Amino acid sequence: MSTQAPVDLGAETSLAGTSAGAVDGERAALQRDEQRPPVIELHDVTKTYDEEPPVAALRGVDLTVRRGELVAIIGPSGSGKSTLLHLMGTLDLPSTGSVRITGEDVGGMSDSQLAAVRSSRIGFVFQQFFLSEHASALENVADGLLYTGVDGRTRRRKAAEALTRVGLKDRITFLPTQLSGGERQRVAIARALVGRPAILLADEPTGNLDTKSGNAIVDLLTELNREGATIVVITHDRDLASHFPRQVEIRDGRIVADSAPAASPPLHHPPLTAPAGPPGPPVRKRLRLSDLAGVASVGLRTRRLRASLSALGIAIGVAAIVAVLGLSSSSQQGLLSEIDQLGTNLLSVTNGQTFLGHTAELNTSAPGMISRIGPVQQVQYTGAATGNVYRSPLVPKFNTNDISILASSTGLLADTGTTLAHGRFLNSSTATEPVAVLGASAAQRLGIDRVFPGERIWVDGMWFYVTGILNPSALAPELDTTILVGFPAAKTYLNFDGHPSTIYVRAATNQVDAVHAVLAATANPEAPNEVNVSQPSSALVARAAAQNAFNGLFLGLGAVALLVGAVGVANIMVISVLERRSEIGLRRSLGATKGNIRAQFLGEAILLALFGGAAGVACGAIATAVYASTRGWSVVVPPVAWAGGMAAAIAIGAGAGLWPAIRAARLSPTEALRGV
Repeated sequence: MSTQAPVDLGAETSLAGTSAGAVDGERAALQRDEQRPPVIELHDVTKTYDEEPPVAALRGVDLTVRRGELVAIIGPSGSGKSTLLHLMGTLDLPSTGSVRITGEDVGGMSDSQLAAVRSSRIGFVFQQFFLSEHASALENVADGLLYTGVDGRTRRRKAAEALTRVGLKDRITFLPTQLSGGERQRVAIARALVGRPAILLADEPTGNLDTKSGNAIVDLLTELNREGATIVVITHDRDLASHFPRQVEIRDGRIVADSAPAASPPLHHPPLTAPAGPPGPPVRKRLRLSDLAGVASVGLRTRRLRASLSALGIAIGVAAIVAVLGLSSSSQQGLLSEIDQLGTNLLSVTNGQTFLGHTAELNTSAPGMISRIGPVQQVQYTGAATGNVYRSPLVPKFNTNDISILASSTGLLADTGTTLAHGRFLNSSTATEPVAVLGASAAQRLGIDRVFPGERIWVDGMWFYVTGILNPSALAPELDTTILVGFPAAKTYLNFDGHPSTIYVRAATNQVDAVHAVLAATANPEAPNEVNVSQPSSALVARAAAQNAFNGLFLGLGAVALLVGAVGVANIMVISVLERRSEIGLRRSLGATKGNIRAQFLGEAILLALFGGAAGVACGAIATAVYASTRGWSVVVPPVAWAGGMAAAIAIGAGAGLWPAIRAARLSPTEALRGV
């Protein structure tokens, strides 16, 4: 047979020069076509799905597609066309046989290497377009280079060039909702070609288009093929397939017909696709942090109301935590500032109890004896008098309002740091007369809010004129529920014995401890154990610290709100994964790895919680500022409050989004695309 062919060809050449020239030209074209490097090679490929019963989608398929070919794969529904497309696009792997893309066997590649093949060597065009409705045509096309390691500016520049090439230069800024069906498919084609892949795979590219738009897409694919694009179209439409020079028919998982490949067309422009893949498996490039943040925010930007409601639970919990800690710190700061203003060098001496349990009595000479201690700067005192206080004699005697009577020295206010709200305090003249000054709480109980000329109250069966009302006393709160009269007046009108019950001592600040040590013995040398000595500022500090005991309850409520928010975020993320299967499939076809998908959805959950946490911190800080301002406190939001709130939000987001992210990453590209 090898000797007959030359003889026959020679005879043909000698008999008909024109006919022989045509044969030679055809053979040269075929030889030139066979010399083109293959970009897709399938050898004895089978694909069986593990179902009950097992489904054999492909059965021993052999197929080679060379660079520059325009191939239509036709067949009825269920013939295995989509499975074949998924195998050629490395979205799935064969059960047996081998698949080589630009010379590389994909069978032994890792997920990362397969993703790199898709991102650099394969472009996909789907029937459903899969365009983000809230992104412009330029942004949709630029996503075709998202997983190739190209920076954002370069992606946008190349996307603009690709849109210009498919005739959409004046539609770059349009949203998909502003484009016709044919224009949307052109955007999808531009996205597939923007990375100059070796292969363009189109799955029913005209299936959702009217006849006119469909014909325009066919013309575009033909033009792109003339410019060097290698295109494989999956279709069940024989009329569409008739426009393509090579047709491969598949039925029941087998290739039943394959027309001869045509000669390579001349190029009128630089090739749209790479001439061949580089040697060796492509290297996977990491997704930039800014790009990860961008894809993670897609769900939040497109479903704003849902995202806001989901973040609300996080915001409430964080706001509660920040407000509790902020208000506690502000109140403590305000109280401590007040203590600093009033001074911490005030000591009080009170009568204690005798050995038999009776109330002890301070000597009338005790104030004078204490004043002789060197570091003591000032000594003032009060004594408990007996009697009831009423607004008028018409008030029933049993309605005493729990107001007590104290005899007071005239310098008491300066010593205790107490101020007047209205009127005047006792002086050397009024201290001898039936005159009283009301404590803050006592004035409220008597219904007196200011001092009028002639204002008086009924004290132990006689009228006492009111000359002043005190503000609440921080260091001597026992004064708030009393009326104060002068020592001489108490002795004259109230049968007071003149013994002090409390002595207030101001000492040099650096000698407070030393004075504290000798006060009891000085006030009562004979029985110092019957004298109590305290530092009122220490009690205030203890009160400020005691407020922390209530913080645990409110922090617990904040934690419950955070837990509710976490459940909400997890629920939203699970629903999001189910709703966005097509997006997952598209991103895998663009070159996303499982890790990219996992990072995207986990990042989305963290961003959602982060926004809620930021809103919660802001609300908590505002609540703290408003309340602290009304109380006259310094606004203090400790770092542990806002930093802890944000950290808690991030932890909640990560915890709530982890399982949905893992679930999204496990979803195979073919399942995602088939579920659309």
